[in-house]
Amino acid sequence: MQPSGQPDGEPGGTNDGTGPSRPGLLPVVPTMWQSVQRVMRAFDALLSEHGGSWQVWHILLALHQGTPATQRELAYAVGIREATLTHHLRGMENRGLVVRTREESNRRVQRIEVTDAGERLYQELKSAAIGFDRTLRNAIGKEEADVGAFLDTIGRVAESVPDRGHGPVPEGWPGNRPK
Repeated sequence: MQPSGQPDGEPGGTNDGTGPSRPGLLPVVPTMWQSVQRVMRAFDALLSEHGGSWQVWHILLALHQGTPATQRELAYAVGIREATLTHHLRGMENRGLVVRTREESNRRVQRIEVTDAGERLYQELKSAAIGFDRTLRNAIGKEEADVGAFLDTIGRVAESVPDRGHGPVPEGWPGNRPK
């Protein structure tokens, strides 16, 4: 038991014995996780109303940013495994949103191109995403400095974790689950 009477791992408790428990403080990870889940569920629902999803938006956005030239590069750019990306691309290809072609010089390498239908969907999802972003920015604060401070804080949090979050998202984690 912790000095506050809370068991180890409970909100406000400390597990390392370095100091007294601080009752009333919520642990960061579960609170952050619940917040992110709520925001992402709302964002995914909005994109769904426009014929897309978070995964489709993220892939189309990465393709429009011009960085990924191959399927492997695209998987890295969106932070998922190639197998998971293949699943999403197959669905997008079936909907006529993208076309995958193999390189003649290396048949294992696939390039992805957005179709006209994919471009139309991208523009619609982009409009919805901009509106959603505006809602989040209003919640963060009215001034651009408020948004900058918030983004700096979450950037520092992300940089504080051991792997720096640069590797692909593990299978089964949100954003890397087949629908």
